[in-house]
Amino acid sequence: MELRVARRALKDLGLPVAEFCRRPATEYEDAHDVVKAFVERRGQSPVGQEATSLPVTKATVYNLHHGRYRCLTWHDEDSDVVWLLGVGWHESGSRDDAYAILKARDEAGTLMPDEDDFLDLAMSYEEAHSFVAQVSEQAPELVAQARQNPGQEVRDLIAGRLDVGVYVEIVDIAAEDETLEEIWVGFSLPPLPGPCELPAQLEWLQTVLAAMIPEEVSLADVEFGGAFPRQGGSRPNEVVACWRSF
Repeated sequence: MELRVARRALKDLGLPVAEFCRRPATEYEDAHDVVKAFVERRGQSPVGQEATSLPVTKATVYNLHHGRYRCLTWHDEDSDVVWLLGVGWHESGSRDDAYAILKARDEAGTLMPDEDDFLDLAMSYEEAHSFVAQVSEQAPELVAQARQNPGQEVRDLIAGRLDVGVYVEIVDIAAEDETLEEIWVGFSLPPLPGPCELPAQLEWLQTVLAAMIPEEVSLADVEFGGAFPRQGGSRPNEVVACWRSF
């Protein structure tokens, strides 16, 4: 799941659109208290507890409060993106109240993300090629290092932004005279700031794992969840994956 601030909401907050429009909100949450509140709350759950009925689109949107700011957020399940749609100042009963303004935008067709917002999600061919090239070289090398040091976590940055740990455990199966290789991968979230553009989280996760797993293992064989087998277990906000092969 990715958190994005729509271009119109960036303008509402007085933030430079060109600087932030193509970046996940997790990368600039310190730029505004509202962005920080959006990341903290919608990062825990893509939906809120209080919904607002829109007069035209009828989309399911949720209220987000911060001080006297009032915001609307929308979970685009198809793209797995939570959007901060717009922000206003709470003035109960006034035509200038945030909710009145945001509902008026819905009536005018300017509340929901537009074509430019969705284009901001896409990577250029050059950006995608650069990311895949780095992953193709660095992800297998990280697994190779972990294989050379079974029982120890090996960490490195992939594409300069993904902090990844790999742990290899070799299990002897005496009854079958075989060994089972168990590989754990931990992805620390959110990605670190850096010049390399990343695709949506699900896409970069699948790309990295596909570069790591051996030919006899498919992505369908990868298990998610569980505690990373380091002392202390998984890190906060860490995505853990595991696969096994003989």
